[in-house]
Order: sequence, then C-alpha cells, then structure tokens
Amino acid sequence: MTLTRRGPALWARIDRPGAGNACSSAVMAGLEEWLAAAAEPGVRVLVLTGTGRSFCAGADLTEARALLGDLHALLAWLDRGRRLVRAVMAAGVPTIAAVNGAAFGGGLELLLACDVAVAADTARIGDRHLAAGQVPGWGSSVLLPLAVGPALARRLLVAGETWTGADAARRGLVSEAVPAADLDRHVAALAERIADLDEAAVRRMLRVARPVIDADAWDREWRTLSEHVATLANEPE
Repeated sequence: MTLTRRGPALWARIDRPGAGNACSSAVMAGLEEWLAAAAEPGVRVLVLTGTGRSFCAGADLTEARALLGDLHALLAWLDRGRRLVRAVMAAGVPTIAAVNGAAFGGGLELLLACDVAVAADTARIGDRHLAAGQVPGWGSSVLLPLAVGPALARRLLVAGETWTGADAARRGLVSEAVPAADLDRHVAALAERIADLDEAAVRRMLRVARPVIDADAWDREWRTLSEHVATLANEPE
C-alpha cells in the first residue's frame, strides 16, 4: 500500500498486483492509515485506486484460509474488513474510487463505500462471492441495491455477472467510465474541483448526500456470513 499526497488529495494505491491487490491485513492497515490521515491539515479528498490490472480482487483468501482452524480469529479478521468499509462510508472528507481494473468481492464493496466512483472503461466489476463459494460480509448485499436497484443487484449477487467499466457507468454503479489511460488524470481533476469548494459546506453535504443504511440488513448480512464461515470451518479436511 502506498499513500501519496497530491495537493489537497491523499491517494491510497493498493500495491499487490501479483495477488490481484487482494485485501490482506497489511492492506487493511494501510487503508486505516489513509482514513486516519483525513484529519490532517489540508487533506480535502481521499482517493483509492490500485496498481496494475486490479483495483482490488477482494479479501485475501489465502490469509482467510489460513485462519479456518480458528473461527474466532477468522471472524475477527473478516469483521476488520467490514468495519473498514463502514469507516470509508463515514470518512470526514469526500472519497473517490478510481477503479483502474478488476473490482470483485471486497473490492466491489470498497468501491460502493466511496462517495464517487470513476472506472476505466475496461475495468471488470462484479460481486463474485458465489464464484468462491462465499457470501458477502462487507456490505454488497446492502449497498448494491442502493446503487443499481434490487433487480440488477440480484443479477450481480446471484448470477455472478461481471460488468465492464462502461457497463457499470451505464447502469449507475459508477458515475462514469473513462479511457484507462486518462483515469488518474481525470480523477485528479475531479478531486481538485471538490477541494476548491467550501470545506464546511462539503462536510455538511456529505451528511445529506450519503445513503442511509438499513441497520437490520447490514446485521443480517453479517449473521449470514458468520453462519457460512462456521460451516466451512467445521467441514472435515
């Protein structure tokens, strides 16, 4: 994970291209540091992106599988990611996802947590939990219907479809799709425009512009994941 200050914007770049930029404990720690830095003087916008062909392929399944023998530790690790997504949603400054490539599972959930998402037109975006024999736990079952409506949300969740960045923009999952070569420049300009606005007004706008989350739906998702993980942990080897 690399953090880079670009004027009023603090960029976080997940830098594990060999692992699809999967969300490991080290990545989570880097994202927590990125969020904490929103309180630093002069930081007006947070931007999240990835290195190489992936934005974020989701939770690091290698690390998760290593914890299968300790259900308590595994659930604590998963809950850290869940709390991280909620922290992105509550960040003190606007957040932008610059979706450079594949965004699946937890990567989709990080995208959904950001206030604005801009994708490369060639990016690949989907839930893909079922493809790994998993169910979501970081919010996609709650946030997807808010972004694209319940019918399209179910297609992504249940059918496991993958959309391009252009598809995602047409269906409202991201605000727009731009040529991959232009993504960083385009998002940097967007961050500058936001940073030029009245800071107090922007903070108050976040209060009314961010979605109201159904707490029951959020808890139901976590209970479902916990039950599923417990079943996997108890399966004979």
